Amino acid sequence: MVAKEVVDVLLQLSRMLLAENDGDRLTPAQWIALRYFSRANPYSRTLSGLAQYQATTAGTASQTIKSLEHAGFLERDISSRDARSSVFTITDAGRGVMGEDPLAHLAAEVEDLSNAELLHFRDVLRYLLANVGGDQPRNPFGTCRDCAFLLTRRTRSGGTTGESKYVCKLLNFFLLEAELDCLCRNFQASQQLQKPRRREPNS
Repeated sequence: MVAKEVVDVLLQLSRMLLAENDGDRLTPAQWIALRYFSRANPYSRTLSGLAQYQATTAGTASQTIKSLEHAGFLERDISSRDARSSVFTITDAGRGVMGEDPLAHLAAEVEDLSNAELLHFRDVLRYLLANVGGDQPRNPFGTCRDCAFLLTRRTRSGGTTGESKYVCKLLNFFLLEAELDCLCRNFQASQQLQKPRRREPNS
């Protein structure tokens, strides 16, 4: 019965969060896109990246992107890694709109949880996202800092250890430290996603 109650609460929460957008200047899909592009790394800020994140079609993601470009909240540039692809960046106007994010209060509430509670909560949600998908489960997005593909190297200069260099083992390129906390479409959890263990009340 408790499991059903949890599902009920999740459904109520999702409906409440969607209702927060009623009468807002942006649609829920546009808000999701802005949040995604504000947090994703340059290699993930693409049309296909957004479509994967939203679990929608490329056509639907394209319409959302076009509407945000028309409003002046997004701009596109040619990808430095693939001239056939575009990379999207939030404009100053878009960052200004992000200050009006109707769900900003939710992040503030979540931040009040302890670090242990946050990690457990995150892992539970990742597990659900990865496994509640039938034949096509979704791959949870995550950050490079928590990714199995992250490799940290220590450079040496004059016989002394210098600054750390971060490398993505999957794509074989260096990462800036500022990018470690960005969302990545190629994320793979450093530990295989398994059903989180039961937590005892006093653990």
